[in-house]
Amino acid sequence: MDLGRLFGLNKEQLIALDPKEVDFFINDEGIVYMAKTLDAYWQYDYAAAKKGKVGYHALLKSLRHSDGFFVSKIMLQHPNILEIMAMQLFYRYRYHQLMWPKWVAGIPEGAKKLGEKVAELMGVEFAEMEKVDGKIKIISQIPPHSTLLLVEDFCTKGTGFKEAVAEIKNQQPDVVILPYELVVLNRGGLAGIMVENVGQFLIVSSAYYPVDDWAPEACPLCKMGSIPIKPKETDENWNLITGSQK
Repeated sequence: MDLGRLFGLNKEQLIALDPKEVDFFINDEGIVYMAKTLDAYWQYDYAAAKKGKVGYHALLKSLRHSDGFFVSKIMLQHPNILEIMAMQLFYRYRYHQLMWPKWVAGIPEGAKKLGEKVAELMGVEFAEMEKVDGKIKIISQIPPHSTLLLVEDFCTKGTGFKEAVAEIKNQQPDVVILPYELVVLNRGGLAGIMVENVGQFLIVSSAYYPVDDWAPEACPLCKMGSIPIKPKETDENWNLITGSQK
């Protein structure tokens, strides 16, 4: 298996792919190709909009509007794809020779299992985090001054990451959170995230694939008559946004 052959695989072939065959870096286009082939990535269809099918568009966690959206739950539901993505994160972290953590945590809900697999590959402890009543909580008790690396499925404006860091520091202030965000897809175009009272975090991603987003009042899709919805809020919303321009 090589990168060229990967681009030729269809959905069924990707789901059957042996992770041991993917012992190379998958580039940005390859990660996005896999996401789209597995129906985990949506892109607004401007051509359909010109024909009157304005449909829906994405309302992000930051409350900005966007013409592209990635749902990691769909992609990572397949155990082999989860392992492949974890391996890609592991390869990149090792390549950059960054400080090795003692603990790894995946930001819930999208990256919880991903973080567990990255911890396994790194040979370090896994710190469990959960979302309780809409708020992120760290369940594992990490020893004071231990280093913790956070893993996320995707990054746009860093809203969820900032929340996770703030909650960890609030619950276990002596934990040393390493200044990196290890993420599958960086779609927001950021190089780093500044967390107030904590510091700057470098984004280390498997794929860099920026998409457009706008403040609600400046959204060109709204002006065309398209309706913003939160794609991950319900399965119905995902079906609406992916099928509204067909």
